[in-house]
Amino acid sequence: MIQDKVYWQTLKSHTETPVCNSISCDVLIIGGGMAGLSAAQALADSGKNIVLLEQDFCGSGASGKSSGFITPDSELELSTLIENFGAVQAKKLWEFVTCGLNHIRTTIQSNHIDCDFQTQDSLFVANSKQRFKTRIVPEHEARLSLGYESTLYTEDKLANILGSLKYFGGVRYPDTFGINSYLYCQALKDILAKKGVIIYEKSPVTSIVKNTAHVNESTVSAQHIIVCTDRFLPNLKILKPDVYQVQTFLALSAPLSEATTKAMFPSGKLMVWDSDLIYQYYRVVHDNRLLIGAASMLYTYLPFEIKHPLNVERTMRTYMSEKYPEFKIDLEYFWPGMLGVSKDFIPLAGQDKTNPSLYYVGAATGLPWASALGQYIAEKVLTGRDDFDTEFSPNRKYPVSKKLQNIIRKPISFALSHGIVKYFS
Repeated sequence: MIQDKVYWQTLKSHTETPVCNSISCDVLIIGGGMAGLSAAQALADSGKNIVLLEQDFCGSGASGKSSGFITPDSELELSTLIENFGAVQAKKLWEFVTCGLNHIRTTIQSNHIDCDFQTQDSLFVANSKQRFKTRIVPEHEARLSLGYESTLYTEDKLANILGSLKYFGGVRYPDTFGINSYLYCQALKDILAKKGVIIYEKSPVTSIVKNTAHVNESTVSAQHIIVCTDRFLPNLKILKPDVYQVQTFLALSAPLSEATTKAMFPSGKLMVWDSDLIYQYYRVVHDNRLLIGAASMLYTYLPFEIKHPLNVERTMRTYMSEKYPEFKIDLEYFWPGMLGVSKDFIPLAGQDKTNPSLYYVGAATGLPWASALGQYIAEKVLTGRDDFDTEFSPNRKYPVSKKLQNIIRKPISFALSHGIVKYFS
């Protein structure tokens, strides 16, 4: 029987302390995911009084439910960034998100965080010969053109590193890794508490008025308020037209034998995703379990969460049996995840134009993005950093305009924009 639980959360219990009095501080951070915790981390040694509010528990949302793929390649490959922004701007964005990746790794290693840290190269594979030509080869060439390491595998060579004969080639690159993101968030919470950051959980913010957040029956006032609530930003009347959500699903297998994992990854474990628009992805995690991610166009852009669609579970089972027909992979856990997105997959971050005490981070598709953005917004508070304000501004041009969005509505607008950005730009 498959369990509808976030497997990561079964490995460590959590306790929460809600805010129960009205208080004041120098900087208030709203959101206890990767972005909020990273912002608090960047501010922790500044001498400022920091308070963090989380509506549930740290790592309870998208950050703690994620696949834990720590790679700069999230929803947009490097080749797509070059097509959309040009080589110079693409490299600037890639280096930014890589800084987030490196920060996560340094935090884990310097604090000896036990979060299933596994060094695994990234492998982007083609599901057809056409996708190999249009997606894989351009990604390899883009990486080489900007000076990044890359290895291209044709269909016949791919079998040396991946135990499936059902792909048509791939591109591989190093310096990436996987983690249990929930354990990372919980560990970072403890580290921050020891540094003097005051953290209140089960403390949902219902509104922000000037420099005061209203939560439960209390208020928290601050000189600066940083909102890192990702897809929930519109609930606080922040970036309502610009942030939406997409839904994906994760499943975890029963532990595999060493012989099976060796046959699946003959040259070492890899983080794998394919070339479909609604793509499949997988990697080996704790206890030699296989983590599998998939979605469906039926559910990806719905405005509400679907807990366990059986057709997505069937998609996962069918996909793995087709790609690896010689192995029996039993699924033991299944859970959904929703993450915030912009219409072009580039995050949104900055200072509110009407309320200068308010800052925001959202639509960070991928944990490295969220980590880098948390640091960026903290540095904006401390030093006025602004070198990415243009890139992360909500006023940039999107494939679907706000005027058209008002006519065709948010789900269609975001689905259409994402297709244009990834395949027709």
